[in-house]
Amino acid sequence: MSLSAMLHKDMHNEVPEAVLKHCGDDKVLVENLLRLAQAELLVLNLPSTTIVQEQNKLVIRCCFTGPAPSVCLTSMRALQAYSPARVGEVRIVLQEGSMHLVIDVCDPSVRMGATELEIVRIVKRHRLF
Repeated sequence: MSLSAMLHKDMHNEVPEAVLKHCGDDKVLVENLLRLAQAELLVLNLPSTTIVQEQNKLVIRCCFTGPAPSVCLTSMRALQAYSPARVGEVRIVLQEGSMHLVIDVCDPSVRMGATELEIVRIVKRHRLF
């Protein structure tokens, strides 16, 4: 079974093409982010997705469905880890009584800022006999 078939097996809602046309060159990145979001958070209503261009970023907003949607931090980190140089922020916003997933996709020409640093040190030990 191909990866595409596996992803489409459980996804019955898609992002409309009319919405994706606002992405320009980032259409593939945005579509992949939304598919990953659908796989991580099964309560997304992808047809409700809106994409707005603001300054140097695309703001993707997608509504949650269901009576009590919940989101864990690991899911939000997985979305940001998909493309850490391009995904600026992943947040949940309560607007007009409904929860929305909001993802900021930075322009490729904008310099990446780092807020978290992980250093791994590897040391080889020498033994003298």
